[in-house]
Amino acid sequence: MGGLVNLPNNLRQFYQISRFLPRPTKEGVVNAIVTSRLDYCNALLYGTSAINITRLQRIQNTAARLITRSPRSDSATPLLRELHWQPIVCRVDFKLLVFTYKAMHNDAPVYLCELVCPYQPTRTLRSANNDMLEVKRTRTKAGDCSFAIAAASLWNNLPTVIKTCDNLTSYKRLLKTHFFVSHISVIRHEHY
Repeated sequence: MGGLVNLPNNLRQFYQISRFLPRPTKEGVVNAIVTSRLDYCNALLYGTSAINITRLQRIQNTAARLITRSPRSDSATPLLRELHWQPIVCRVDFKLLVFTYKAMHNDAPVYLCELVCPYQPTRTLRSANNDMLEVKRTRTKAGDCSFAIAAASLWNNLPTVIKTCDNLTSYKRLLKTHFFVSHISVIRHEHY
């Protein structure tokens, strides 16, 4: 989170000049300054504390209010919906699931491909044909947050139509729509 340290200061500085800029320019600047930093290595944030997620969500909400010139008292949920931005939790899950898709199709580094194991039951079950991944048991919270476990858990909860997608572009589009429809109301704290 080192690159995020100065982000609130950058937003404050940008706010001072934002009223002189048209909305498309503001969106471009915010994407360059804020969104790129929120998305950088965010797959590592899977399972992090609610405090860290809340801090990042607060930054995203502030950026949305800056673009739309909304007062701080306004709820961020409609603003995120208007901008087609996913909450931080969904962005983390999205990144993990994209890595999982690439690993399953051998389009990722070998070390990630080796961590993704298709589910093969010992006897004939209906779940054998559902494109499931094997979720290994762990004894620690850190183990549950590892790529192999997190990827399999998230993948197994996806609808079959998304899991059986034949190319990465369509997969990303369907996945983003799935998160947008089912998780836009996940934002835990709307008033920052």
